[in-house]
Amino acid sequence: MQISSKLFTSFFLALLSSSQCLAQTLPAFTSSNTKYRPISLSTYIGEVNLDNPTIKVKKLGTDSASSAAKQAGRPYLSPILTYVRGSMYTQTPYVGYANPSSNTYGASITVEGWGKRSARQAQAQADLNRQMAEALTEAKSVETQAIFAYIDALRTKLLWQSYQAAIDRLKPFASDEAIRNNAEFKAAQGVLSNDLKFYSYTLVSFVGDTEKELPLPLGTLNIPPENFNVKMLISEGLEKRIDIHQGKASIESATANLEAIKANKGIDLMPGIYYTETPAYSTSGLDYGAQKSFSFLLSIPIGNGFMIDSDVIAGSNSIAEQEVNLVATKTKVITEINQTYLQYEAAKERLEKANIAYSMAKTSKSVGLKSVLELREAEYELFDARTVHAKTLILLKRLSGHFDIPNLN
Repeated sequence: MQISSKLFTSFFLALLSSSQCLAQTLPAFTSSNTKYRPISLSTYIGEVNLDNPTIKVKKLGTDSASSAAKQAGRPYLSPILTYVRGSMYTQTPYVGYANPSSNTYGASITVEGWGKRSARQAQAQADLNRQMAEALTEAKSVETQAIFAYIDALRTKLLWQSYQAAIDRLKPFASDEAIRNNAEFKAAQGVLSNDLKFYSYTLVSFVGDTEKELPLPLGTLNIPPENFNVKMLISEGLEKRIDIHQGKASIESATANLEAIKANKGIDLMPGIYYTETPAYSTSGLDYGAQKSFSFLLSIPIGNGFMIDSDVIAGSNSIAEQEVNLVATKTKVITEINQTYLQYEAAKERLEKANIAYSMAKTSKSVGLKSVLELREAEYELFDARTVHAKTLILLKRLSGHFDIPNLN
C-alpha cells in the first residue's frame, strides 16, 4: 500500500504539530564549581558589538579616517614669514663707511594647483567610506562567529539537561541495566559540563573581558524551518552583502587616489610680498634720507612630476586590482549561497526526521527502561538536528545579506 505525498505531508504536519505541543520541560542546568551568568543571544551580541577588541580597533580607525576627511578640504597655505637684518660687520670695511642697518620683512603663502584641494577631499571621503565598509564587514564576521559559539554552548547545555532528565526518569528503576545507564549518563554529563565551560570561555573571548561569572546561553534552538528561492537569495546577496559594498568602496577609493595623483602634478604658486626700510645715515660727507621699499615675488616650483608617470600607472593598476577583487567576491557570493542552500535543505530534512522521531518516542507505548532510553536518544538527535539547522539557516541568511539577530526560542 502506497501513501500519497499529500497524505504523507498531512501526517508529517500532524506529527510536527504534536512535537511542538509536547514542549520539552528540561531540568534546570546546575554547576557546583563554576558560576554562570544567564544571558540571551541579543544581549550577548550587544556586548560583543560594544566590547569586542577587533571591532573597537576598526571603529578607532574609522574615527581617524572621519577626522581626516573633515579636514582634507582645508587649503594648504604653508605661510612663510621672513625677517632679514641688514649686514653687520665686526669691523668697519674702510674709513668713513656707515652701515645703513636696513630691515626687511616678508611673507609668502602657497596657492595650490588647480584641482588639488577637491581631489584631496574626494580621496579622503572615499578612504573613509572604504574603512567604514571594512569595519562593518569585520563586525558582521565577528558577530557571526560569536553567534555560532553561543549556539555551540547552548547545544552543550541542552544535552546536559537532556541527560539530567533521563537520569531523573531512571530513578524508579533498580535493575543492573538501569544502574549502568545511570552511571553512563552521569559520566556524559561530566564531559558536557567541561565542554560547556570551554565554550563559555570562548564566548568571553569575543567580549574581551575575563569576568568571574561565565555566560550561560538561553533558549531551545527550536527555530522553525523556512523555504527559500536560491535565485532570490543570490540576487539579495549581490545587492546587500557587506563585502560587495566593501569591494565597490575600494574601487571608489582607488579611483579617487588616481585623481589625486594626477591633480598633484599641477604647479603650485608661491606669491610673496616684502617690505624693506632703511634709516637715514651719512657716509663720506653725504647725507642719505630714510628709505622704504616694497617688492613682490612669485615663485613657481617646477618638479619632475610631468616626466615620471609610474605613480599614475600604479594608481590605474590599483583600480584594476579592486575591480578583479569585486568580480571574485561576486563569484564567491554565488558559490557560498548555492553551497549553503544545499546544506540547509539537508539540515531541514534532518530536522524533520528528528522531530518525527522525537514525537514518536514521546508518545510511544513502550514502558520501562526501554522508553527512557528511546526518548533520550531521540532527544539527543533532536538537539543535534536543531543545532545544525540553526547554524545553517543563520549562515544562509547572512550570506544573502540579512543580519538580524535570530531568536533561539
